[in-house]
Amino acid sequence: MKKIYLFITVALLCFNLNINASEKNDFNEVHVTVNGLVCDFCAQSIEKLFKKEKAVHDIDVNLDISMVTIFIKSGEFMDDAKITELITQSGYSVEGIHRGQ
Repeated sequence: MKKIYLFITVALLCFNLNINASEKNDFNEVHVTVNGLVCDFCAQSIEKLFKKEKAVHDIDVNLDISMVTIFIKSGEFMDDAKITELITQSGYSVEGIHRGQ
């Protein structure tokens, strides 16, 4: 009986992950190269600021390549100046901003 529950749980989690992955494709992606990202605290401070923004659906901070990916909600827009302001407010500097998938 435990194996059945475990199987159902794993199946539901996999299904949910597929839904979440496809949901992100409905959003505009903005890739930001940032100087100074070195630790989880860096990532958390940036995530905290961006998640307060109405236009932001989700954010991913990749410390290995110093890249912040912002998923903007459909029908919403966040200009480069606002993105730069939020990154600078977090204590980091922007090297480049690239829009698209």
